[in-house]
Amino acid sequence: MDDIVTRLSNMAIAHYQRAGHQPRRPTEEDIVRVRTLVAQALTPFSSNATATPTPTIPATAPSLEFRQFESLAWGLNRNMDVYEGHELLDKAMDEIPFQEIHEKAEQLSTSSSANPSALSFEDALAEALVQWYKHDYMRWVNSLPCPLCSGPTTAVGGAAPTPEERAGQANQVELHQCQNPSCGGVRRFPRYNDPAMLMKTREGRCGEWANLFTLFLRAVGLRTRYVWNREDHIWNEYFSPREKRWIHIDSCEAARDQPTLYEKGWGKKMSYIFAFSVEGARDVSRAYTLDWPAMESRRNWVRRDEIERIMRSVTSLRRAHLPAQQRAELEAEDVAEDASLTVGPHVELVPEMPRQSGSVDWTQARGEAGDLQD
Repeated sequence: MDDIVTRLSNMAIAHYQRAGHQPRRPTEEDIVRVRTLVAQALTPFSSNATATPTPTIPATAPSLEFRQFESLAWGLNRNMDVYEGHELLDKAMDEIPFQEIHEKAEQLSTSSSANPSALSFEDALAEALVQWYKHDYMRWVNSLPCPLCSGPTTAVGGAAPTPEERAGQANQVELHQCQNPSCGGVRRFPRYNDPAMLMKTREGRCGEWANLFTLFLRAVGLRTRYVWNREDHIWNEYFSPREKRWIHIDSCEAARDQPTLYEKGWGKKMSYIFAFSVEGARDVSRAYTLDWPAMESRRNWVRRDEIERIMRSVTSLRRAHLPAQQRAELEAEDVAEDASLTVGPHVELVPEMPRQSGSVDWTQARGEAGDLQD
């Protein structure tokens, strides 16, 4: 965008000089106006869905909270393109035991006397994948063994990432010190964001788990969403062709189609829940609560109209380059989802469990231990 603005400015200056005028240096306001016009002109034709168009200057300055939300939304939107990279998807396919996963999915999707409520193959594939990922692939990090004596460690703070850790997109590093005073070993725990690095470490907490699981869902061919919750949890959704809806899936808990898990099982008091995919962005908060008035009373970060405006902008940019028929199909899905959101979550009549991932102390501190915290 800056390159386009520079070239247009230079063209304008050259034109004025040829006409015998002495051009003035453009002001910051001039540059902002040019950036806005260029963004508006290019957006309908752009296939670059990760660009963030510069909005027109509002009548009043946006609030700090709105700027935080806007930055978050466009950042999460950009991240979705990472999971479409061919090289990264190839690496993910090398990690996934496809034969094992497909055989399990075939079993789950085949009707029998022992399995009268067979899933569709896509739903069975998601179920088989999340069970393997939880129980055979990733490791949850509570604390870490000492790198010198393998004894227990205690979290003692953080440190700046090294250049090597930054290469894996680690923005923060936890330090875990050996509990044996005579040892003094310290284990670094970089919080990597690069899925390629996570396929090497195969450890983390909900951020790392959901990040890499997004890639794995895409690798097996499922339409996938990355779901962000303001109360510090991340999970996923995938689209079920049979159910014709987006279905909750949480790799940390190996939970599928349990949207009330957090509110009923964990006792979590949530406010904002946003879902992002390569097809757009949605506020899906109502899909995860049985008590919308209570959730709505906690939604005091950004206004509803501000959320809708940014979600529409992200979605429009994402779909601008798609064929008209595909856009129409996605818009029909949006309408159906809007109708379901007004009804509330899809709920199975089964009890929800307290949080399984993480230590008891950790889940209690986060208010996610269910009955244990009462």
